[in-house]
Amino acid sequence: MEPQPPGSQPVQSRTGLESLIQERLGGRRFVSVSNREPFVHSFGPDGGIEVRAAVGGLTLALNAAMQAAGGTWVAHGSGDADREAADTRGRVMVPPEDPRYELQRVWLDSGDNDLYYNGCANQALWPLCHNAYTKPLFREDHWQAYRRVNRAFADAVAGAIGDREAVVFIQDYHFALLPQMIRARCPRATLLHFWHIPWPVPDVFAICPWRDEITDGLLGNDLVGLHTPRYVDRFRESVCAAATWKLGRDGRLSNGTREVGVREFPISIDFAAISASAATKGCDSAVKRLARRYGLEDKFVVLGLDRIDYTKGPIERLLAIERLLERHPESRGRLKYLHAGAPSRESIPAYRDLNAAIAAMEKRINAAYGAGPSAPVVSIKRHLREDEVLALYRLADVCVVSSLDDGMNLVAKEFLAARNDERGRLLLSEFTGAAWELPGAETFNPFATDDFAERLYAISTARDEHGSQRMRRMREHVQTHTVYGWLADILEALPSAAEAR
Repeated sequence: MEPQPPGSQPVQSRTGLESLIQERLGGRRFVSVSNREPFVHSFGPDGGIEVRAAVGGLTLALNAAMQAAGGTWVAHGSGDADREAADTRGRVMVPPEDPRYELQRVWLDSGDNDLYYNGCANQALWPLCHNAYTKPLFREDHWQAYRRVNRAFADAVAGAIGDREAVVFIQDYHFALLPQMIRARCPRATLLHFWHIPWPVPDVFAICPWRDEITDGLLGNDLVGLHTPRYVDRFRESVCAAATWKLGRDGRLSNGTREVGVREFPISIDFAAISASAATKGCDSAVKRLARRYGLEDKFVVLGLDRIDYTKGPIERLLAIERLLERHPESRGRLKYLHAGAPSRESIPAYRDLNAAIAAMEKRINAAYGAGPSAPVVSIKRHLREDEVLALYRLADVCVVSSLDDGMNLVAKEFLAARNDERGRLLLSEFTGAAWELPGAETFNPFATDDFAERLYAISTARDEHGSQRMRRMREHVQTHTVYGWLADILEALPSAAEAR
């Protein structure tokens, strides 16, 4: 069945978002909370302090909102020169070229940061929420560090807003306990939380030893946002199974005293910015340079581009490529698989093992089916510049998103925005939020290796008469459902200032 796209989002640009913000805030202070900070200060080669902006669609949208609203962004200070750039309370005005809002840095003990981030967040909650068959690790010292870090962020938010009316926008699974902590300190605050990863089915969530504290923490919000209706349903079921809350009017959760809204808000990208960058001469040059460097001329190019993570299905992609080459010898020497992405979380054993397994598989496939310039697998394991990412999107005959479970997957949307020629194909795992949202998406099951391989082979050998039409429909959807519309929809769903009182 074709996925049903959500309703129209009228706000498509930064300008439209900015015009909405003051109306929705109604004089309330705006506070954004995230683990990652929007600007990082570091020492340069000459010892001077340099500043760089974080990349990513979410950061761009929130930065636009913060510049329009003023207020405070609370985040972990991770740069080696962050303390020198901030005042004694960890505050610095940003953006540096035109200061418009306050960045409040939270200083974390290195041990606590490791236990909270690499431990609880990414070895317990991350695998728990992703149906990727990696066993979660539940350690009490990780959980206690997670509590301490959430408490430190709650103190920072309380210090920023005091007893004033405010809207606090909390990001992701790093801060499940934070809403209730803020509510206890700042009862006049309106709290919203966006959970950027999938929510697990209730029976899986039930194995978490801290499930009651997590649901209690999240129910401190006034509004909880997730990507898809499926995740919304799972969240409601988990809460009703583990707490004294019931499903009330308009799908809201109620305990008889308070109500919490739970809604789907599919996140997106800045389509216009990506499309424009992909059309620049600099990107044209990158296309030519990378095509020569990796021997892509006259090849059928399969692209897998994502952070190296077991949830993205990198092993499953390689298995499908190997099976295709085994079954269809005529593809040898003609097909190139670009496996591009930066290693991540390498201090976690599961990720070290994954990187080793990927390297071994790539070596095995190239040894069996090609060597040197004829090697079918091209491994690009490094952080890529923006022009290189866009060039790879343009070079791909098919972009394969093989996630085993994924809240949304913005690579799929970036690929669509970068393909101004409306050519190429997007092969999208059915286990992504994007597969639900994008109209006419061509979906597949990444666990079904033989079918996966045959789908790739069919795409590589046959013209698709409807390919351009499918690309056009999906591009139009992403063009009109942007990251600014995503944030605008969330703000419009908030209680107004009068209702909050």
